[in-house]
Amino acid sequence: MHERTDSVGCWLCRRELLALGALLSAAAPAQAARAARSIPAAEPLRQIRAGGPSGLLAVGTSGALWALSASGAAATRLADGLDPLTPLASGHGRIAARHADGGLWVWQGGAVQRGARDALAPQAGLLVLPLAVIGVAAGSHQVLRFEPDASRAWAVVARSAEAVLPDARPLQVDLDARGDGGHLVLLAGADSQRYAHGVLGDGVEATRVLWLARHSLALLRELVLPAPHVIEDIAPRRVALGRGSALLTVRSGPQGGQLGLVAASATQPRQLQWAALGDALGSPNRWLAPSTDGTRMLAVHTPHIGGVLHEYRVEGSHLVGRAVASNVSTHRIGSRELDLAVWLGPHLVLPQQNGLALRVLDAAAAWAEVASIALPEHVAMTAALPGGQGVAALLDDGRVFSVAVG
Repeated sequence: MHERTDSVGCWLCRRELLALGALLSAAAPAQAARAARSIPAAEPLRQIRAGGPSGLLAVGTSGALWALSASGAAATRLADGLDPLTPLASGHGRIAARHADGGLWVWQGGAVQRGARDALAPQAGLLVLPLAVIGVAAGSHQVLRFEPDASRAWAVVARSAEAVLPDARPLQVDLDARGDGGHLVLLAGADSQRYAHGVLGDGVEATRVLWLARHSLALLRELVLPAPHVIEDIAPRRVALGRGSALLTVRSGPQGGQLGLVAASATQPRQLQWAALGDALGSPNRWLAPSTDGTRMLAVHTPHIGGVLHEYRVEGSHLVGRAVASNVSTHRIGSRELDLAVWLGPHLVLPQQNGLALRVLDAAAAWAEVASIALPEHVAMTAALPGGQGVAALLDDGRVFSVAVG
């Protein structure tokens, strides 16, 4: 399952890392470390997310939902009984979660509304729309659209014909540049045989990208990957491309992972296509972790065995990358948290390779490091603090710390 370290290629990679580290150290002076401040919590936490009444939500090991305060005030308990392993979603004044009984759970203005039990797949993502919540069905892994009925219970009003990944994360994106808010992207075509790597939480990889109508969940466009390639990802990222939007993701195969942009075909109205691809990393089971603020495109190459941050630009159908920082990592083996980086304006905050510090890089200053913040334990999850003033870091032991940026 681990990325391979027993090849001449990786020996060369280590040599390049040392050279890059020396270059960057010479180019920028060392910065003084800032202190991380503990955020009060009443129990060990399992996840944190931006959003909610205080701007920072958390789910504890007990399944309690908390609104955390970055200012040092006590946490506010909003509810109990949630599944702590399934990611929260928030937006449009609502918080959506998977209840411990498997049903959809929605919080709005202090009131709780529920859906049928056992409806949602564990580990799959949720998406809050203005009038609905999108989820993934338990068992069948079809996409579900929930809306509140006359009794204010959340009922399924549409179901996709296609199954998606068991842990798919829905994303709304306007791939046709119509200005209508866009439709739903999910990864599908689950395959456990084509590419044996399994560093993203399970051994299942995607072989299709689906774009589904947000109301009916009918298939609008798709990309199908022929063998031996897969999409080694669970949640593509929206990024600007020309006058429209595209998806930033990872294609993996015999030569390892490569950064890719998926966009709507200009000539085939039912198809998605690769708009641009970067160079592959060179050997199987070598992965890269993408990150974007919606405009800039970056990826950490081999985040588990070295961690070199690359910045990419589009040149025709090619994504051209260059190394800009070493000793970083935005993913840990086995985690479904694929991007531990947080973007705050021109600043990119991401973990040091060993996970025991957060580094702040300034995109406007050639990615110079402007701060380094030591953490008392390995970082497991990150979230932007309200107002864009800093980052919250959830640690392996369940504590949360905040760090100011800027």
